[in-house]
Amino acid sequence: MPTIRKRHILGIILLLSCQLLKAQSILIDSLKDVLARKETTVENRIMATALLARITSDKDLKTAIGLDQQALVMSSTIKDPKYRSFIYGCLIQLYELNDSTQLARKAADSAIWYADKSGNNATKGFALYRKGWLQAMEEQPDSAMKNLLEALRYLDGQKAYNYECGTYYFIAGIYADWNNPENELKYARLCLQKGLQAQTPDEICIGYQSLGSYFLIQYRKQSKSIQLDSALYYNRQALRIGLQQHERFAISSTLALVALNTANIYAEFYPDKKDSAIKYVNTALSLAKETTQQEIVASCYGMLSDYSMVAGNYNQAELLLHMSLIAIERFPSASITKARIMQALSKVAEKKGDKAQALEYYKQYIDFYKTAFDAQQQATAKKLEAQYESEKKEKELALLQQRAIFNKQLNFFYICLAAAALLALIFLFLAYHFRLRASLQQSLLNETKARQLELQLQLQAEATARLEAEQQLLQERQEHLQNELLAGALQVEEKNELLQTLQKKITTHNSADPVLRQMDRIITDSRKMDEDFESAKSDLADIHPEFITRLQEKAAESLTRLDLKYCAYIRMGLSNKEIASRLAVEAKSIRMARYRLKQKLNLQKEESLDTFLSTIV
Repeated sequence: MPTIRKRHILGIILLLSCQLLKAQSILIDSLKDVLARKETTVENRIMATALLARITSDKDLKTAIGLDQQALVMSSTIKDPKYRSFIYGCLIQLYELNDSTQLARKAADSAIWYADKSGNNATKGFALYRKGWLQAMEEQPDSAMKNLLEALRYLDGQKAYNYECGTYYFIAGIYADWNNPENELKYARLCLQKGLQAQTPDEICIGYQSLGSYFLIQYRKQSKSIQLDSALYYNRQALRIGLQQHERFAISSTLALVALNTANIYAEFYPDKKDSAIKYVNTALSLAKETTQQEIVASCYGMLSDYSMVAGNYNQAELLLHMSLIAIERFPSASITKARIMQALSKVAEKKGDKAQALEYYKQYIDFYKTAFDAQQQATAKKLEAQYESEKKEKELALLQQRAIFNKQLNFFYICLAAAALLALIFLFLAYHFRLRASLQQSLLNETKARQLELQLQLQAEATARLEAEQQLLQERQEHLQNELLAGALQVEEKNELLQTLQKKITTHNSADPVLRQMDRIITDSRKMDEDFESAKSDLADIHPEFITRLQEKAAESLTRLDLKYCAYIRMGLSNKEIASRLAVEAKSIRMARYRLKQKLNLQKEESLDTFLSTIV
């Protein structure tokens, strides 16, 4: 992108929608009058303050930022989020022009967030347009193009012609950088079309200027005279519209840039039309002085100095260069411009034969150039830092989205598992019910047959008596086993009560004693391990009933309860982090356990434990 084009892009301000614009001084007075009225609504105060900030940004950027921040505070008092989105969108550019890149990025994120909450397409389009503008300034054309095209989708049919005009302008500029003349011309024409529909001189001016830039770039590549004529025509049209409707211009600083562009075309390609070049230089100089654009003032003096040098008037050339230096003296960020001025002064002094003065100017040139280089390095570092933070935030957002998707899938899996378990329970209940009925029917049938046999076969009385004796013995054994099971259950219950009593006494005796705390933790972990393992074992046994038995066979009965628990969790598909969370241990302990399990299961180093466990059915 040409240097003048880049500087022009930095000068394009967000175009606020308003009715007939008057001279800036009159407009400022009217806005202040609106703000002074008590009956003015909060919404109108916000818009009036934002418009006042935009007009003020031409001359006093810090004051403009302060006004927009006031509007932001006011917007927090109303429910409609579109006003906060709008003010954040205005702050994006002001922060960027003030070299506050991180603040500009935060403002862009806030603008889009509130725009999404508003549900208003025009507001969404505006926020995306501003973010795309910021990315274009930070030389991120791919991201900028994505957001700018998305902005056009939301702005379609909203009759926000001023926003559409600005969006087309920057899309055309990106296609120019990508060396895509067809699309550059397409969007430059759309920019002018929307500017004419907006019927405001600001948009019409940048529409003509966009086409002028396109034809100038094509002329530099193809050297066709019609292209140069077209470039000059569109630039002069932009300047003509601006000068005719100067009092209606919201951002009059744009005119100085257009005039300087026109002067540069004459100076570069029409060396025989010196008077025309000087005419447009003086126009740019006059407009730049009105809007306090000191860098443009300095550039104009520099061009006039070049013409004086060609004419051999070295004293006048030196005077003009000093005037150029004075114009930007109070701007510390203009070190590169100061370096060029000093380099030109050195050449003038050399032409005059004053070698000592030429050397002094050259030394100052070196100093300014070094300062500019250091500033550029710092600016690049800040930009890279801001870009890193932005990419980091985007990655974190993508990770959160992936986690949300995974959680949804996991929840769905759990629901399906619960439904399957419920169906299984229902099936088991029905099967038991039918089996019980069949058993009862079979018992009745057996009793009937027994009676028939008893009546018919009295000779089998002894056999029947013997059968009854065996049944009685079986019943006694069954009762004995039940008694033993009850005794075991009572013994386990007594053990648990004893452990609980012991744990309470440990707690009440001396909670600060490390030995007692360790005993307490051992008792708690033992009980928890028993409960967790039995639960995990039961869950796994429902799905794979032979898993535990076959696993012990594979390991030659060398697996402990904890090892079986690890295998059960791994088979259930849990990650190391999830297993560590359930067992209240560190993740590295799980990795060591995996290594130990592979040894007990006689697995080779390259064999996967997860794959092996999944094959055991």
